[in-house]
Amino acid sequence: MAGNIDVSLVSAEEVLSYAKEDFEKALKTNNIMLYRNAVDKAFLSMIIAVNFYINRRLGVTPKSHSERRFLLRKLEREDLRAKYSDVMKTLHDEALYEGVYNPEEAKYAINLIEEMLKEFKN
Repeated sequence: MAGNIDVSLVSAEEVLSYAKEDFEKALKTNNIMLYRNAVDKAFLSMIIAVNFYINRRLGVTPKSHSERRFLLRKLEREDLRAKYSDVMKTLHDEALYEGVYNPEEAKYAINLIEEMLKEFKN
């Protein structure tokens, strides 16, 4: 099982890498659809990583955003819960669904995901 979990974390890093490439390309070409897809891909990397973390701690894999937030609170990781909620709002709700174009906020959220991945690797 440890091998599968490690693969999940590598997958999260890989998805984030693709997201960052697409994000930079979207900014250079001013392509809003590529921007929206890139930021949602970055959020997907966070979902994979948070699922990895929760599975490693509790042996379960959450199936929804609310379940992830609930389990992070159960793990007494309100810091991660708050980051997850913030990144979800910025990248998924606002950028993808509402079409809000705010590259600075998106970059900030992507940096939070990178920090989280570094923490999970340790």
